Amino acid sequence: ARRPRLRKASKRLTCHKRYKIQKKIREHHRKVRKEAKKRGRKKPKKDPGVPSAAPFKEELLREAEQRKQRLEELKQKQKLNRQKEHEKKRKLEAKKNESSSKSKAKTNKLLDKNSKKSFCRELRKVRSFNCFYII
Repeated sequence: ARRPRLRKASKRLTCHKRYKIQKKIREHHRKVRKEAKKRGRKKPKKDPGVPSAAPFKEELLREAEQRKQRLEELKQKQKLNRQKEHEKKRKLEAKKNESSSKSKAKTNKLLDKNSKKSFCRELRKVRSFNCFYII
């Protein structure tokens, strides 16, 4: 019966293999950069606006302005909603932390009552800690 390995396999590589991998990575990055250069940068097209000769120019401009305002309002609402959710999460976390600190306080009180028990625990901690340095 063979015992299972306790340690993880080593991640060591031969230098030849490691350098080969590094070289492949460099080549790949170079290739990606070259492709990106070939494709070029895409510039966003400028809005030409409404020509002066167009009929109902003022109406079109007003509609565009209203659309912009609606988008702004939507963004503001979404921002407020996100902030509210964030605040709720914070409050929940604060409550959890308070409850956990209360439970810790209770365990500390119990340890103080059973001082012999707490002393033994501390002794065990110290012993196990010192064992590393003795060896």
